Amino acid sequence: MLPDKLYGVTVSVSLAASVIQAFAITLQRRSHIFNDAEPPELQRSAFRRPIWVAGFLMYTIANIIGSIFTIGYLPIVVLAPIGAMNLVFNAIFAKVMLGDPFTKRTAYGTALIVLGAVLIGGFGVVQEPNHTLEDLIQLYKRPTFIAYFAVVEFFIVAGLAATHIVENKYKSMQYSLTDRTIVSHPNTKALLGISYGVFGANISSQAMLFAKSGLELLILSIFQGQNQFIYPLTWLLVAALIVTALLQLYYLNKGISLCDTVILVPLNFCSFNVSCLFNGLVYYDQWERLFWWQIVCVLCGIVILVSGVLVLSWRSMAGAIFLEDDDDNKPVASQ
Repeated sequence: MLPDKLYGVTVSVSLAASVIQAFAITLQRRSHIFNDAEPPELQRSAFRRPIWVAGFLMYTIANIIGSIFTIGYLPIVVLAPIGAMNLVFNAIFAKVMLGDPFTKRTAYGTALIVLGAVLIGGFGVVQEPNHTLEDLIQLYKRPTFIAYFAVVEFFIVAGLAATHIVENKYKSMQYSLTDRTIVSHPNTKALLGISYGVFGANISSQAMLFAKSGLELLILSIFQGQNQFIYPLTWLLVAALIVTALLQLYYLNKGISLCDTVILVPLNFCSFNVSCLFNGLVYYDQWERLFWWQIVCVLCGIVILVSGVLVLSWRSMAGAIFLEDDDDNKPVASQ
């Protein structure tokens, strides 16, 4: 248990990191919107846009610092509201920086999303004691986990491959048709972004699993004098963490470039938490420590959160249809 003073600092840092991440994602989305509004010959790659680079660095740094202060230190009763507040900050920044209208429908949708996020985050985690490298090896070697991991990886790879193919076809259509025709088909672009965001969240949950394993080994090495970093497999876990972390950042940015943050971020949050829940249940074999009412609460949270996203997406699609009839209202701003 953390001392009261250190506990307050940890909560404050986690909350600040949540605000910065929401701001950074909105900043990246703003850069994508302005870049897409430029003629094709004037559009620039993400790393050549200062606003996007600033948002990317802010998000990455805040994500690392927030993870360090939350993994293994804050109880779920605190982490769940912080995760929900991230979605509130996301809606606020979308209103302030992207000009998204904040109507009664937006308020209802955001309230549903926050309620669903609290249920998912609050009841979707089962506490697990620390493990040695030998324990982790035994967990990884279990046939149940190997089969589960193989199925999950197959669907992630197949889903991302299909999404890339559809995106390439969409881009070829975009360059061959007029802007008016493209704007009249907003759902394809948004669904591509959602697909990248959801699959990226699943990759992120795997990064979290590797991060927890690495943290357990680090704690044993530093505080209990059992150096776990003399084994090649430990460094393999570190490499897997780096690869999955980079991939989840890449696909989150792909999603942001194609879909509104008020829709993408809640779905990303939901997919991440549900995936973390099932990864933990299978990897740590936690089924006996999960009560039936926890599963019910998580399922209710998923339904409520998705309902909130649908409320917001109806508003977003209505705005896209409005733009079809008003081609002159395109954003023009410097990056």
